[in-house]
Amino acid sequence: MPPCSSAPAVKTYSSFEEFRKLAVMSLDTTEKKIYYCGAVENLAAVFDEEFDRGFYIPTRASRGIALQMLIPDMPELQDYKKRDAGENRETRFLRPEMPMDTSFMIYDDTVIFFSESNGRKAFEVTSPYVAKTMKALFNDIWRNTP
Repeated sequence: MPPCSSAPAVKTYSSFEEFRKLAVMSLDTTEKKIYYCGAVENLAAVFDEEFDRGFYIPTRASRGIALQMLIPDMPELQDYKKRDAGENRETRFLRPEMPMDTSFMIYDDTVIFFSESNGRKAFEVTSPYVAKTMKALFNDIWRNTP
């Protein structure tokens, strides 16, 4: 791999509106795939039922964007997984020995790291090298998760 010609671009986010903007920006992915791993509590404030089912999921599906999710195995998420086929999503549950209080989302050359749910902080890293590394880590966890 050739040496990196520029440093990754990093931006931070901390408000409800900024988190919502991050979600909407993911819908512009050119690779037509979004990877998500980790806790879901911090997204619950952004992805309320109306936004999730009324906008995000149908927009993502209509644009042909697949979503792969690695999330904790919680009873309330079992129904979520049951809707995968109709929502262009594949969900797998993280093994109990992989607890995560934070999460990350990857699309194209962008990786967004979300803090724990009480912290409402996120930082976005735009770098093909960082994204490639994080996709490799995600895919390794995916392959080893039933």
